[in-house]
Amino acid sequence: MQKGVDHRQAAGETTALVFVYEPTPADYEAALRRYIYRTWPGRRSLLIPPALILLLVLLFAELRGSSPAVAALLVVAGTVAGVVTTVKTLTRVAREQHADMEEYGTCRTVVGDEGMTTTGAGDLASSIDWQAFPRYVETDEIFALTTLKTRIFFVVPKRGAQDPADVDALRAVLDRNLRRL
Repeated sequence: MQKGVDHRQAAGETTALVFVYEPTPADYEAALRRYIYRTWPGRRSLLIPPALILLLVLLFAELRGSSPAVAALLVVAGTVAGVVTTVKTLTRVAREQHADMEEYGTCRTVVGDEGMTTTGAGDLASSIDWQAFPRYVETDEIFALTTLKTRIFFVVPKRGAQDPADVDALRAVLDRNLRRL
């Protein structure tokens, strides 16, 4: 092998991309907002709890024989309670996910065609293959990988790119391996 030539490039493989960053709560909140407000699965998860509460309130008002004014007041109160509860729950989810990554401190995420590995403080490390997080969303600041049926995210901030071209290269890897939402 030639001196100074990366063996992966010589074999025709892509070079791994490296992102170094400290996760912030804003990263996870941005991922959740992008998912909730800009994708159908996210919108559905935002609408279903208030809709169920509304249905239960209407059923309660009908069974109790409430007047239309009382029923309307119950509908408004139930809808507000449903929306507030859903938003607070989603904010808690984002904070919990950030807390899971916060213990890593400065993260070093290495991305390749087979998946990604993140290492952090001490001996903390986690590896993800593309089947674990088959979809992703992108904002101006982050890439967020997500699972199929849950609101669990793995966030890679663009600010962690070692070279500005790495952001486009990461997008190309994600497009090859995951479905963009």
